[in-house]
Amino acid sequence: GRKHDTTNATLQQGFLKLERVISEISRSTSLPSQQIISLWNKSNTRVVNNINHWNAYSSYFKTNFKQEISRLGDEAPEAPGTPSTNLRLKCYDAFKEAFPDTWQNILELHEEAALFLGVPQTVAARAQEFHK
Repeated sequence: GRKHDTTNATLQQGFLKLERVISEISRSTSLPSQQIISLWNKSNTRVVNNINHWNAYSSYFKTNFKQEISRLGDEAPEAPGTPSTNLRLKCYDAFKEAFPDTWQNILELHEEAALFLGVPQTVAARAQEFHK
């Protein structure tokens, strides 16, 4: 009812203010909005882990292709080409075995580094990241 509408209106106003502040920080630092939000969460000891580790590994795999294929030893394919999902899955499992206590952290840091070093985003891309 009425209380719900008032709460929603207050939240909407607050979200617009947050979006403006994040946009200002993004403009002044040239950092993507998502990275600013992530850094803010970490600086305030908030734990927000919305990383899909399989997707993060896909990016890591592309960046470290030779290293990841070498984890398979004799099972590594000899012919170059686009790696299958099954091959990536085997590499992912080998990666997790190689770093049993730290594999998630490695992938999360790789994602952050990719954000930091990545191509500057358009306003539309930043808005899309903010609304995720």
